[in-house]
This record gives sequence, structure tokens and C-alpha cells, in this order.
Amino acid sequence: MDTTLRRPLLGRIRWTVAAGATAVLLALVGCSTPTTDEGSAVESAPVETAEPADPVESAESAEPADAQQEETCDWDTPKLMSDADAPAGQEGELPDVLVGEWQHTHTDEGAGFEEVTNDHRYVFPSPDRMLYCQHVPGATDFAENAADVTLNGQVIELPGGQYSYTVTAWDADTMLWDNPVGGGYVYLLQRR
Repeated sequence: MDTTLRRPLLGRIRWTVAAGATAVLLALVGCSTPTTDEGSAVESAPVETAEPADPVESAESAEPADAQQEETCDWDTPKLMSDADAPAGQEGELPDVLVGEWQHTHTDEGAGFEEVTNDHRYVFPSPDRMLYCQHVPGATDFAENAADVTLNGQVIELPGGQYSYTVTAWDADTMLWDNPVGGGYVYLLQRR
């Protein structure tokens, strides 16, 4: 098939897969954040948090697993743009590394990493909680969906048990995920 014909087709397929994955996630979570007339996200309801740590505990005694991450998409900061520097191994304990803000920057569909054009963010306040942030202009304008997830070894299981991501490699600043939806893709995520 002529490559000029395949490019528009691949773009439509990617958009369809992204829209389908978003629809599935919205259905699983069961809600979406309302928007204002200007199209910007409205503050969501406060999320229950754990009791504050004992004030006698010093910062020096805190373990890396005690890392704190606010559950926010932080739309005020621009989309992260960077090179496709994928991790080669598994550095550190995944539950510790997972906590934080991540940007889906590149996707590999079998022909090498290509930059993601839309804004997809994953925020993990803890290893068992995920906020999925997606901005696809005209389709999912600044969508925010939070859900409790299960980290089962290297598998991030989404609610309902039907969909999951498998984390195959990671370091402090990058992760690779296998996403089986839509024929299987490899996601490169970079810490924001």
C-alpha cells in the first residue's frame, strides 16, 4: 500500500483507538469532570487522604515509599516534550517509582517510537490510585478520571479487571508500558 495513503489511515486508527480507550476508561470510572464555558477543567471534589503523619517523625526518617503526590492533572504546566529515551532495565522498586506525575510522550506500534501529539498524563498519588488526564482537542478536552487501581506485580489493573497496563522497564524518570488495547502498543512515559 502506498505510504501516503497509509499515514492518514494510521492517524485515524490511532485517534479511534485513543477515543475508544478513553470511552472504556470513562465507562469504568463512571464519571467525568464538568467543564466551564471556557472549556477549562473545573476543580474536582476533594479526594480523601490518609491521616497526616505523626509530627514527631523527622524528614530524615521518611522512606522513599512515603513519597507524596497531589492528585492533579496540573493543566497549567505545558505538555512535556522530550526525546524517546527508554529505560533498559528495572531500577528500584516499582511501587516507589510509580508514585508521581507521568507524561505519555511516545508510542511504539512496532516500527520504533513516535512522538505522541495529544496530551496524556498519568498521576499516581499512591501505587493503588491513578488519575488519568487526557487532552485531545475537540474530543476529550482536559478530561480527568481518577480510579483506584491494583498494582499486581508489574501489572497496573484498572477497575473491573478487564483492562491493564504491564510495566516492563523503568528507572527513576522513565517507564515502558505494554498496552494490549487496540492490537498492542508500547507506551513510553517520562516523569513530569
